[in-house]
Amino acid sequence: MNFSLLANHQRLFTVVCASFTLSLTVSLGLGQFKPLADVSWLDILGEGSVALLSLCWLVFILVSRPAGNVTTSLILGLSCFLFSANLDLMDEFVFYQESLTWLSMIESIPAGIGMLIMSYALYQWHQEQLILNKLLQKREAIFREHHQVDFITTLYDADYMRYQIDNKLLANTRPDFSVVMLDINNFDAFNRRFGHDQGDQVLREISDLILMNLRSTDLACRYAGDRFILLFPDTDITVAQKIAKQVKKAIANIAFKPESTSEPVYHDLTFAAESAVFGDGADNLLQRVSRRLDLFKQGQQYHD
Repeated sequence: MNFSLLANHQRLFTVVCASFTLSLTVSLGLGQFKPLADVSWLDILGEGSVALLSLCWLVFILVSRPAGNVTTSLILGLSCFLFSANLDLMDEFVFYQESLTWLSMIESIPAGIGMLIMSYALYQWHQEQLILNKLLQKREAIFREHHQVDFITTLYDADYMRYQIDNKLLANTRPDFSVVMLDINNFDAFNRRFGHDQGDQVLREISDLILMNLRSTDLACRYAGDRFILLFPDTDITVAQKIAKQVKKAIANIAFKPESTSEPVYHDLTFAAESAVFGDGADNLLQRVSRRLDLFKQGQQYHD
């Protein structure tokens, strides 16, 4: 409970106090105390519990919820119910003259009105919770996914790619997608010459170029070091290789300008592609394309 929220509900707190005070004023002002022998303590226990719990609910709402229509409706409805419950409780201590039969109406009607208002408030609360649950689910998804984002490139990491590949393999009995692995040639030499800060900048710029040359349905992730992995849904290996060549060409034509030199530096990529086959797993597929890439970098061809 956050009692500081009471400062936001001064008017509603006044309504609660007015409801409680008015019920006592009406009972004590118009009634006369019963002899103790006529008091039913069992009835007092039951009716007093209802009045006390109504008051407790009101306090809990005031110190738990922000201001708004739902809070206002809950307080108004419960205040009406508290008024009737308190009058009902006071009936055990006082009696009224026969001419005051209208008090029975005052005792019953506010409770009914209060229940109607609370029913409306609870429906609105239900709608509010549906919206909040959607927002929480979205935040939770973002939080989970942010743990799978590479800090340097802001691309998703290899674990996220494995998760996406496994989902596609499980969803289709006949896999219909391809993956491409990219490697920046001589990146270690660039790092040694210009430093890791400049290397990280290159990784970021290359990541942006990769994304610019992919389709909206494709996925790019940082695999490890200077390697990237691309996922092409509903794409055969021929089309995947064609897109990879376009990425390679785009990067080869961009001049990177390290801070320590005025000479532009160009980067070239090596890539390998694989299509998913029946019975594949994400690790198998990624290991296969990684081996193929290693052999390409060595100037060899890899065959299963």
